[in-house]
Amino acid sequence: MATFYEILKQSREAQGLTVEQISSRTKISKEIITAIESGDLKILPKTYMRLFLKAYSQELNLDPEAILKNFEESLGEPVETPAVPDNNIKPSLPISQKPEKPEKPIIGKKQNRNFSTVIIVFVILVFLIAVLRQVLMDEKKTSSNTALPKITPTDTTQTIPPSPDLEVAVPKSELNLTITTKDSCWVRIVIDNRTTFEATLPPLYKKEMIAKEQFDMQIGRPASINLVLNGKDLGPVGIPGIPTRLIITKDGIIKRQSF
Repeated sequence: MATFYEILKQSREAQGLTVEQISSRTKISKEIITAIESGDLKILPKTYMRLFLKAYSQELNLDPEAILKNFEESLGEPVETPAVPDNNIKPSLPISQKPEKPEKPIIGKKQNRNFSTVIIVFVILVFLIAVLRQVLMDEKKTSSNTALPKITPTDTTQTIPPSPDLEVAVPKSELNLTITTKDSCWVRIVIDNRTTFEATLPPLYKKEMIAKEQFDMQIGRPASINLVLNGKDLGPVGIPGIPTRLIITKDGIIKRQSF
């Protein structure tokens, strides 16, 4: 019976192929092909030799299993028959390799404590942010409410032209007597029994006098004069052409007599 290497060499030569051509096609070096065809089995380990023999035999259209079987027999080792896998048989695991149950994540006391601490810190931060926001809003409202209004300076100075008919405001406790003449008239006036005014007043003359208690007046021509006490006209002073004496208090003319 021919050996595996003799079969390979004879088949190559029968197909008219050189060692170089087989090397180029199979990517096996020429040295290894030459060693295989000469039966030098020590050039390579058994595993690599089986791979090269399989590739070499396939390139020559030979049965790789038959070549490998011949190779095993030449070594004096039993030929291993490849087992046909049975799809119905489920692979069993060794007793020592029982499927391990997935470990459930265990959260220890320390992890629970850390998680609780994080939650508490987060809640405190949210509360502080809310308080700070409310304080800022309150300050903004207060500042807007207390803002001083803008004041535009205005000129409040008013010029009042002098008027001969202007009456001077006098406290109610005082007596303000306004004397107006229609024609020239002699008068003598005693104010509060202390001050005396005596003069002949020209026509269309106006004079204001102030007393605390009373006026004692002597008028030469009563028809030529008009008296106003605290804004109230006292009416006719006396009989025309007859000199008249008047006592005037807050109640008006309380005494009238000719002299």
